[in-house]
Amino acid sequence: MAKLLKSDNVIPLICVIIFSLLLPLSLPAAGRKIEKIVFSNVKFKTHRDLTEIINSKKNGLYEPRLVKLDKILLTNYFKNYGFLNVTVHDSTVLDREKNRVRLYFLIDTGIRYFFGGVRFSGVKSLALKKLEPAFKDLKIGEPFNEGKVSEAVRRVEDIYYNSGKPYVQINTQYLYEQDSLIFLYLKIKENQTVFIEDIQYEGMRLVQKFLIRRELEVKKGDRYNREALNRSQQNLYATGLFRYVRFNLEPDLRDSTQAILRIIVQEKEARWVGFRLGVAHDQEIYFGNKLELSLQGGHRNLFGTGRSLSVYVTPSFYYDFGNKKINNPDNRATLIYVEPWILNTRTPGVLKLAFEQYRPVNSAHFNIYRSSFDVHRRFSKGVEMNAGFSARLVDRMKEGMIDTTTINPEEVNKNAVYSLMFYGKRDKRKNIFNPQNSSYTDLSVSFSYSRGKNDKQEYETNRYVTIVGSWQRYQPFRPKVLHFKRWNFVLATRLKAGAIVEPGGNKEIPIDDRFFAGGATSVRGYHEQLLGPALYYDENGKIRKAAGGKALFIANAELRMPLFWFVVLETFVDAGNVWRELKDVNPLSIKVTTGAGLAFLTPLGPVRIDYGYKLMPEKTDPSRYAIHAGLYFAF
Repeated sequence: MAKLLKSDNVIPLICVIIFSLLLPLSLPAAGRKIEKIVFSNVKFKTHRDLTEIINSKKNGLYEPRLVKLDKILLTNYFKNYGFLNVTVHDSTVLDREKNRVRLYFLIDTGIRYFFGGVRFSGVKSLALKKLEPAFKDLKIGEPFNEGKVSEAVRRVEDIYYNSGKPYVQINTQYLYEQDSLIFLYLKIKENQTVFIEDIQYEGMRLVQKFLIRRELEVKKGDRYNREALNRSQQNLYATGLFRYVRFNLEPDLRDSTQAILRIIVQEKEARWVGFRLGVAHDQEIYFGNKLELSLQGGHRNLFGTGRSLSVYVTPSFYYDFGNKKINNPDNRATLIYVEPWILNTRTPGVLKLAFEQYRPVNSAHFNIYRSSFDVHRRFSKGVEMNAGFSARLVDRMKEGMIDTTTINPEEVNKNAVYSLMFYGKRDKRKNIFNPQNSSYTDLSVSFSYSRGKNDKQEYETNRYVTIVGSWQRYQPFRPKVLHFKRWNFVLATRLKAGAIVEPGGNKEIPIDDRFFAGGATSVRGYHEQLLGPALYYDENGKIRKAAGGKALFIANAELRMPLFWFVVLETFVDAGNVWRELKDVNPLSIKVTTGAGLAFLTPLGPVRIDYGYKLMPEKTDPSRYAIHAGLYFAF
């Protein structure tokens, strides 16, 4: 200690102490709140417009790192409006009495430049008209936007790449005229046109060459086409057989116009097994909550042909507290076979065979055999069509009366149902989890034949056609109300309607094929499938189970408002109903509900909780409101 107090050490020690005390006052006021944000020397945009761009906010914490990012954001913003030489400086003023910071951005925009047009040199093999689509976003006379220019140059490259020119060279220059006019000058060296001389494969263990070859959209002798190669790579990944797919183009040293396409793949393991344990809730009272075990396994590449076979076995259990024993109410076994190509086209077919055992207490036991075959065809991005045939057979194993308080007798009495189905959709959603500025349309038509007993225990047959269509729209907008001007809202709307037509007259329709409404994805405020005609009532006269119907109508309008971070507020109005027969349809009987909810945007999709309130309740409704929880948005 005595050594530290020598004269040689005292002065440096005092300097260190004074420096440490003055340092917080001399540094920028990081961590303090921002009292005011000022943009100086700007006439192009309002203060409010610029505030929406930056991350620093009034009454928010001052962060030097955020300010650096704000300068970059402001610079890029002005450059996109033609101010190519813009400079942005920042400064702060500390108010020590209020312990707050005033943040200043000094912006020198400089000259504003405008787009004058495009000039080329070196274009020989392509007509200039073929290059015009690349500049669709650039308009003569609009502010010069370097981002749009870069995108246009990339499109020019793609046109050459897709025209057999993988070695094209494009040099970009700006020509300044009349002080503020900029012309884009592209100096192009096309180089040789390249053809695929040969296709070679590496890395295959089980997969046969023909499987890869049929997924390719190029063949030997074709001109090089990068877009076709990208689609081919996507097709190979879509088979589900490969962990890794890479295309290498190797030039032929003897002939510069020829190249070898080398396809390198890494296969996934063909055999797979899985195990799943979960808790399920059955709509029927006699099951309630139950534990489900699922054993899964299969082969995704039979004999190296891309065909797959998988098996799922799912028993379920629940504990009967009254009798203190474990029951096994149902078991399911499913076999699925996938044929990836049908009629030499990329049209996969799926054959499914299923066996289900139902063993309810104090009621008839029965088995259900299901089979189906479906084909799927994709015509373009978002436009797809399915077609299929299905059959369902019911076999009663234990004689006796059916417990109608837990099982709908029509479910068992309709012991044979055959259906032919067609389904098409047009999906323009870029993000299915949080769609914006897009739409979704679908239509399904099925022809069915059923055989079984009616209410009088007499056998009857029925033929019917089921038609269901829906349209959904997601429209983003910003309210003009000052308080909400910076919020990005989405108005989501949906219309859905369905009808079951019976050419031979009204008869019983199997309950699986009827329409139901109410619940988290249709008309909120009504519990799951409890909107429409009732099948059973409880002792208080409340609806216990719906009967379903032959006519359906649903309309929804939902306003989605981002609150903060990943939380979205929903307010909605739902309407709809189900009618037992087509002749019962009455627009005046449509039920309307309203409510609100919160959606949490997670990496796995939105998780939401909604509160729905009935505006037109019936005396038989169990309650006037319902709380719904679910994954994804309601539609």
